[in-house]
Amino acid sequence: MTKLFLSFFILIFITCLSFALPNDQLNKFSSSDEQVFQLFKLWQIEHGREYGTTKEKEKRLEIFKSNLKYINEMNAKRKSPLQHRLSLNKFADMSPEEFSKTYLQEIEMQIPSKFDDRKHEDNDNDTENLPASVDWREKGAVTDVRDQGDCQSHWAFSVTGAIEGLNKIVTGNLINLSAQELVDCDHASNGCAGGYYFNAFGWVINNGGIDTEANYPYIAKNGTCKVNANKVVSIGNLYVLDGTEEAFLDRVSKQPVSVSLDATGLQFYAGGVYGGEYCTKDSRFATLVALIVGYDSVDGEDYWIVKNSWGKDWGEKGYLYIKRNVIKEWPYGVCAINAAGGYPITTVLSSSI
Repeated sequence: MTKLFLSFFILIFITCLSFALPNDQLNKFSSSDEQVFQLFKLWQIEHGREYGTTKEKEKRLEIFKSNLKYINEMNAKRKSPLQHRLSLNKFADMSPEEFSKTYLQEIEMQIPSKFDDRKHEDNDNDTENLPASVDWREKGAVTDVRDQGDCQSHWAFSVTGAIEGLNKIVTGNLINLSAQELVDCDHASNGCAGGYYFNAFGWVINNGGIDTEANYPYIAKNGTCKVNANKVVSIGNLYVLDGTEEAFLDRVSKQPVSVSLDATGLQFYAGGVYGGEYCTKDSRFATLVALIVGYDSVDGEDYWIVKNSWGKDWGEKGYLYIKRNVIKEWPYGVCAINAAGGYPITTVLSSSI
């Protein structure tokens, strides 16, 4: 009962903070140390956060205050209810620098030469008569959002997600696949220090398949590769999209697509359509590998539906909505999301489970 009450209290409190307030009220609230301290204590209980020393707790409280001020200021600048909003979440006691070090490392997007024979442009574009919206979650082709923890395994979850989606589409079976196997066994990538989907897809191809999450569970740290793991689902090849909006739209209408993007500024993302306010328009810089699982529009605003691996308590229940169809302004898509999309193909693929 206490947990439920605290959750409700924090929800109401944070909801109030999430909307734009007049500057005088905003500044008055932000300057109330006692109110912020009480909110911090409730936040600690909600997220089970304990600190080893008083000094550490004081440090985290100051970071919390700074983040709260930032969230309020950014929300106050929202120009539309559709625009993305920020709120306090489980990352509220982490500084932007700490968050970047833990979750956002620059991604090397060059295709390894040894995999060149497996990478091709997608020449199967057919943009005629595409549906106005697609959501592979509604079609049962997307597994639950996972939480990578302190391990930078987003690349592995993107790859398993793409293969899971393809396998469901081809065979009718939705099977949770092992991101941990990629972390442990794909030595061309860097495990919990980060990686990219080119290498990981290549590993699955060369290995002849990948095991299930049930058989090879996620532990959020580097482990020893289990060389005798099962090969439950396999893929035949990897195709790389040419970066155009038409190619992405067509392919996402057929299956989920692995992508990379610059996730700077998304630490406190809570929903709405993100327009790339923290990204550079002509940059290919990327810090996160994720999975596009659909597209839609709301009140004339087109967006991608992107599955992340920071848990269901981040964003829109673990998802990011990011603006699309702006290639004239963003040559690589918003936050470089169109810079290097890829998807697996197969001849199939899964054993009966």
